[in-house]
Amino acid sequence: MPRLKAPQRRSQLIETATKLFARSGYASTTTAAIAEAAGVTEPVLYRHFQSKQDLFIAITRKMSDDTLREWQSIIGNIDDPAEQIRTIAVEFPAHIKRMEDAYHVLHGALATSREKKVLTVIKDHYDQFEKFFVGMIKKGQDRGVFRKDVEPIMASWQLINMGLGYALIALNLGRFEHFSVEESIGFIVEGLRPD
Repeated sequence: MPRLKAPQRRSQLIETATKLFARSGYASTTTAAIAEAAGVTEPVLYRHFQSKQDLFIAITRKMSDDTLREWQSIIGNIDDPAEQIRTIAVEFPAHIKRMEDAYHVLHGALATSREKKVLTVIKDHYDQFEKFFVGMIKKGQDRGVFRKDVEPIMASWQLINMGLGYALIALNLGRFEHFSVEESIGFIVEGLRPD
């Protein structure tokens, strides 16, 4: 097997750790297991990541970057903020399926970890989503698409919480026949519209 360059090796380690953390949990997965699954030694892993925490941080940052890049791409040609939010909602079930392992890692750590660095990177992850939606909602308010009396941060967290709840349930229990994330987000968007 040819030796990988540093960026490719780093990506491989992130991908391997994501799969193992998703399958066995962050706390139960050792750096030795990650190195073995990646076909390298632990010293090679430690050249790229100083600790298991650093791997988790890299996974979460990659997930944040990939998600925001994907959302920007799918709404790039849409000017109406309400339609942008709806488009993200329509694409969200496929998005979480594509990033299923990363979501399992994030949700597992959110529910069980008490490590300050882990919790800080998770908070940063959601802070980026808050900023993304706040910008969209403010733009809608400036254009008269959304009510001006709604606090953008509160509305942003309604969207985030709906997505978080949907992802947590759908990935662990399967899709529900009588629940649609698209319709639920649409309900929030309609509540933002002026009378």
